[in-house]
Amino acid sequence: MTNNKNVEAEKPSPAPAPVPAAPVSRILNGLNALRRDNPWPEFIYGEIEPFFLPLDGGRRAGCEWGGGRELIIDTIRERKVELMVEVGCFLCGSTLQWLRASNKLTVIGVDPWDSNWAAYIERLAVDPLQMRTVFHLTDEQIAAIVANLRRHGNFAIALNNVRLFKNRFIPVRQRSPDALEYLHAREINPQMIYIDAGKHREDLDIAHKLFSQAVLCGDDWLWPDETGVMRMQEHVKLFAKENNLEIRNQRQSWVLLPGKKSETPPAGD
Repeated sequence: MTNNKNVEAEKPSPAPAPVPAAPVSRILNGLNALRRDNPWPEFIYGEIEPFFLPLDGGRRAGCEWGGGRELIIDTIRERKVELMVEVGCFLCGSTLQWLRASNKLTVIGVDPWDSNWAAYIERLAVDPLQMRTVFHLTDEQIAAIVANLRRHGNFAIALNNVRLFKNRFIPVRQRSPDALEYLHAREINPQMIYIDAGKHREDLDIAHKLFSQAVLCGDDWLWPDETGVMRMQEHVKLFAKENNLEIRNQRQSWVLLPGKKSETPPAGD
C-alpha cells in the first residue's frame, strides 16, 4: 500500500504570493508639481529696487553682458530652448539674460542660496581685479544691495531680481548634483543645463548621464584655480573628448554640442 503521508510530503509547497508592485504616483512629476513644491519666498516684491549683477566680468561695449554670454543666448535662440536648468544662480544676474533671450523659456534655478553674500559684494566693489563687475552700479546702489542682503538674505533678494518672470522661473534650493537627481526623479527633461557652480567634473558626468539629450554649457572657461590650472576648461575638454562632443567657447562661456559622426568606409568587395 502507498503511504499517503509520504505522498503528501513529496508535494511541492505552493509558490509564495507575488508582492504587489508599489503604486506609481504622478503627483510629484512635471513642472506644475515642481512649482508647487518649490515656492517663491514671501517677500515685499516691488518695494526694493531690483539690480543686474552677473559675475561674468562686467558689461562689454554695446552689450549688457560680458563673459561671452552671447554664446549661450545664441544657443538658446537657435535651438529654441524652452526648458533650461541653471546650476549656480547667485543673484540671478545671468538668469535675467536667459529669460530675456526668449519669452518661451522657463528656467529652473538650482542654488542653496545659503550663507549671506553682503560682505562678498562689499569686497567685490573694492577689489581691483573684480570691481569691473559692478562698474554699472553707483556707490549708493552698491550700499543698498549690501544692506538689503544683510536684512533679507540671498534667496529673497535674488528672486526679487527676477520678479517680472515669476511664471517662468522655478527656484530649487539644493546643491548639484543632488538637485539633478531630484529633477530626474520628477521626470523633468531640460533641453539645456548651464553649470556655474563648484568646477567639478562630477556635474558634467551626472548631467549627461541623467539628461543625455540636453545641451551642456557653462561658465568659468578661463577661471584658474589656486595652482593656476584652468580647472573647468580641463574638465570640459576631457569630457568632450570622451563623449565625442564639439566645444564652442567665448571668453568665460562654453557650450558642448554633438560632434560630427565619423563616416564608416564602405566595405571592400
